[in-house]
Amino acid sequence: MNTIEKLYYGHIHPHEKLVDSESRFAVLQDLLVSSDEDLTRLLPENCKGAYESFKAVYDEMYATAQVEAFADGFSLGLRLGVESFDRETGQKKRGT
Repeated sequence: MNTIEKLYYGHIHPHEKLVDSESRFAVLQDLLVSSDEDLTRLLPENCKGAYESFKAVYDEMYATAQVEAFADGFSLGLRLGVESFDRETGQKKRGT
């Protein structure tokens, strides 16, 4: 099974990535979780609903940004591949 087939059949999940526990991302993620727990504990009950709503919107925004970044990176990778292929084969771009 090639990469495109694996992606199509759901065997590749580009959004899932193993994170090194000592990486900058992992450290920031731990700090975020710890801060969230502290803030949730300290907030009065009447503010917790607003904070949960804020987190839900933030999570949705972050997920949307990840999708857009993946699509932009994928598109750039394809363009680089096409340009590389064109140089190797000596083909001219169509429409130019």
